[in-house]
Amino acid sequence: MTPSFAAIVYEQGFAIDSLMAQVVERLKAGSLRLGGVVQRNSGDCDGVCDEMALVDVASGTLYPISQARGAGGTGCRLDAAGLAEAGGAVARALSEGVDLVLVNRFGKQEALGHGLRAEIAAGCLSGRPLLTAVRRDHLVDWEAFAGEDWQRLPPDVEPVARWALTATGRA
Repeated sequence: MTPSFAAIVYEQGFAIDSLMAQVVERLKAGSLRLGGVVQRNSGDCDGVCDEMALVDVASGTLYPISQARGAGGTGCRLDAAGLAEAGGAVARALSEGVDLVLVNRFGKQEALGHGLRAEIAAGCLSGRPLLTAVRRDHLVDWEAFAGEDWQRLPPDVEPVARWALTATGRA
C-alpha cells in the first residue's frame, strides 16, 4: 500500500523549487486537481535572495515570504505574515477536496515548530495525499515529526509523478 504522504529528500544546493514547479506542471498535465503551495524565488539566493514567494498551485496567487534586510543586511528574512497567508492556501486545499496537496518543504522553521508545520500535520492526518520536500540536513527532524509511514522519494520528476498517481488512485 502506498503511504498517503511523501517527501522528496534532497541535498543542500539542489534546485528543489525548480523540481517542485516541474512536478506541478507534470501532474496538472495528468489532470490531477492540485492544491497547496510551492516556492518561487527571484535572484540566485546564493547569499542574498531578491525575493521569495509561495505560489498557490490552484490559483496562482503569490504570497511574498521574504523581507528585505535593509542597508548592510545579508541573506533573507522570512516574513511570518506572508507564510501565514500561504498557510491559508494549504488549508483551502484540504477543505476543497483536491486530489493532492503540495507543501513546498519541511525546513528549518517547520523543524522548530513554526512555518507550515501545522498545515503539513493537518494534511498528513487528513489521509489526503500530500507531497513535500525535505533537505537531508532536516531529515532527522522530519522523521521525528512524520514517523515511519511516509514515502521517501528521490529528487526526480518521474518517480515523484508515479507516486502521486498511485497515491491518488490514478495509476
